[in-house]
Amino acid sequence: MLGRTTAHLFHRLANTGAGQVRLFGSTDVTRMLSSATTQTSSTTKWKTSYSAISFDEAEKRLGIQFDQIKMVSLEKMLGGEVDSKRYDGIKEVVYSRIIEYLNIEGLPGMSNDFKEANVSDLVLYTIGPILDAVCKMGRRIRLQREKELVSVDCVTGGREEFVIIDKIDVGEKKFVLIIETKRTSLHEGMKQILLSLKDARDNNGGGTVYGFVTTGELWQMLSYDGVLFQSTRKFLSLLEVMEEDKESWMKECSVIVDCMVAALENGGRVARKVVGRKDSS
Repeated sequence: MLGRTTAHLFHRLANTGAGQVRLFGSTDVTRMLSSATTQTSSTTKWKTSYSAISFDEAEKRLGIQFDQIKMVSLEKMLGGEVDSKRYDGIKEVVYSRIIEYLNIEGLPGMSNDFKEANVSDLVLYTIGPILDAVCKMGRRIRLQREKELVSVDCVTGGREEFVIIDKIDVGEKKFVLIIETKRTSLHEGMKQILLSLKDARDNNGGGTVYGFVTTGELWQMLSYDGVLFQSTRKFLSLLEVMEEDKESWMKECSVIVDCMVAALENGGRVARKVVGRKDSS
């Protein structure tokens, strides 16, 4: 039988030197755990992560209730009529890449094995050709994965799976758009995308930042200009039989290309302040 004192010890043996053994007690373990927690906390640049903040706290932070976010048409978000034949070349490539993905991993939701990592793969297959095309149009954008985003007051923050930045100059970057991926429901990602949009725009110091929340199949586009949050209706980027019905995909789903191009071209643009000389006259 172990004694009462011995019974409260954590019998972890560790080599501390040649032939030496140390027995760790509860006080030692508590001290080690406290030290580990302190080290973890010190590496976090924000007070509360996007995922940990409550909906009530998020609404206070955003200054708006979620059900009061302004809903707009795709046409208004894009600044004009949606032309299904615009960006045909990009849409052809995106269509082919999505088909390639579906042949590899299958449709979202068709298997319990479909995880958030699969959603991220599908998103990358979808947006890759669009990013490449906009880069070739002349904008110096870059995709950053698991990008750390922190509010200007260090209260909120987190790591975003897809963040597009504009590399304006050495040491000068602006957030262009953020994509929040969720396996089952767009609603799950709404809180996080809104908070990250606010923090990204505050860091930019002006302009508009765009965001998307997606399951890989269903998408919703959002924007924030420092005053107003706007959101479109939900729209599909996939069809179950899209390989056999390319024409329907082009008409019904290729709008994801229009939305993404608009966000990449316009997001994160901040007017530079020009300081002029006063006339001596």
